[in-house]
Amino acid sequence: MKRLLLFFAVVTMLASCSSSTDTTSVVNLTVGAQDWTVKSEPNINIPLYYSCTFAMPEINSYVFEQGLVQAYIVFDGVQQVLPYVQHNKDANGAYWTRTIDYRYAAGDLTIFVTNSDFVVDPPEAMNFRVVLIK
Repeated sequence: MKRLLLFFAVVTMLASCSSSTDTTSVVNLTVGAQDWTVKSEPNINIPLYYSCTFAMPEINSYVFEQGLVQAYIVFDGVQQVLPYVQHNKDANGAYWTRTIDYRYAAGDLTIFVTNSDFVVDPPEAMNFRVVLIK
């Protein structure tokens, strides 16, 4: 009898897990090297950060208020959750850091790239994966 009850409990759990509704969606985004917008201080003309904004109707008010939006950078066959911090060394041996981050609101998502120490290297083309959980 105990085995029968255990069997029905396991079957019920598996059935409830497998009958999922469409609550997750994935959006793949590409930012071309020419698509980055530079933000700089007007008086010093040094880039503070680069950004690119995407219209994202998938981020509706329900997702914004009760869901989850998680972004990843995709490169070399792997994906890394944002924010992503990458340490670099230039040709002169100086170290600097690049941080890639994002923010979102209902209807849009913005990707940011910030280089430390005012390194002016503009970002290259990048691929992103955005997962929305409703």
